[in-house]
Amino acid sequence: MKPEHIGRGAGQRYGGNAPCAARQQPPGWDAAWAARFSRWGGALSRWAIRSFSRWLNAARLASLPGHLCNVQRSRRVLRAVRGFREPDAAGRCLAYLRAVDPLVFEEVVMSALEDAGLLVLRGRRYSGDGGVDGIVWLPDRGWYAVQSKRYRQHVCLAHVCAFGEVIGAGGYDGGLFVHTGRSGAALYPQMDAARIALLSGERLLRLVRERVLEFRLHRGR
Repeated sequence: MKPEHIGRGAGQRYGGNAPCAARQQPPGWDAAWAARFSRWGGALSRWAIRSFSRWLNAARLASLPGHLCNVQRSRRVLRAVRGFREPDAAGRCLAYLRAVDPLVFEEVVMSALEDAGLLVLRGRRYSGDGGVDGIVWLPDRGWYAVQSKRYRQHVCLAHVCAFGEVIGAGGYDGGLFVHTGRSGAALYPQMDAARIALLSGERLLRLVRERVLEFRLHRGR
C-alpha cells in the first residue's frame, strides 16, 4: 500500500522520462518562476475550495449556534498547536488534542481537512459513538465519512466495526478514522473490509500542523 498525499505538501510530476535539458523551452522561460506559479496556482485552488467550504458550512449551521461556537473553538485549537515550536512539539500537540473537548476535537479535524483545501460537510448534529462527524470530498476517491476519537490508549475495535457499518449503510465511498491513540494489528482486517483509511500519529500531526492530508489506504483500493 502506498500513502496518499493531499494538501499543501503534495506535488505532481508531469511528462515522460526525457531529461529536462532536452526540452525546448519558449523564449523568456524561467524555471524558478514557473515553479512559483505552479505552487501559487495550487494554493489559489485550495484557498477557493476552503473559502467555499467555510461559506457553505456557515450557511448550513446558521441555526445551530452551539455548532458554530465549536467550529470557532476548533480554529483556536489549530492556531495553538501550529504555534508549538519546542523540540517535543509533536508530543505536546498530541497531549493538547487529547485534552480538547470531544465535540470540539471533531470540529478540529473537520477544520484541518478544510485548511488542507478539501470540501467538507460538517455534521448538523452530534451523534455520539458510532456516528459520522462529517464527510469530506477526496479528489479521485469520492465522499469519505469522517469519525474522530480522542484515545489515550489503543483504538477500540468495536468503534471501528460500528464505523464500518455506518459507511456501508450510508453508501459512502470510504471512511477516514482519525484518532490520537495507538493502532493495533487487529484493526486492519476490519478496516480493509469496511474501506476505512487510518489517520493518526505523525499523519494526524501533519494534517493539523502543516495542512497536509496523508493517509494509508486499505488494501484492495
